[in-house]
Amino acid sequence: MGNDFFQKKVRQLREGRNLTMEQLAKEMGVTKSRVNMWENGGTVPRQDVLLRLSQFFGVSTDDLLGNIRMEGDNATMHSLQRNLKKLNGEQLEKANAAMKLLFTELWDDEEDHGTL
Repeated sequence: MGNDFFQKKVRQLREGRNLTMEQLAKEMGVTKSRVNMWENGGTVPRQDVLLRLSQFFGVSTDDLLGNIRMEGDNATMHSLQRNLKKLNGEQLEKANAAMKLLFTELWDDEEDHGTL
């Protein structure tokens, strides 16, 4: 399954610069059929090519992929969640225990409901 946002965004950016698929392919060092797959199938390129696309068009990779921008507290929560997802089970348990120690009064209420 492709990324619908990505396919529309790439086409919009390419057409906004009046580039053909061939021209964009040459700039990215890929084939025209690869660009066609991005725009019509929503396939997302490898990380190095995605980064080149973002630099070429002057947008972030998040903008290319349609990731939601978060501000303030939401950005902090999103960052915490991203980093916690990188932990294995044992590391996650240690992080949970450390956070419980740091935020005892917050977790006291949560324990009764079996959350965290």
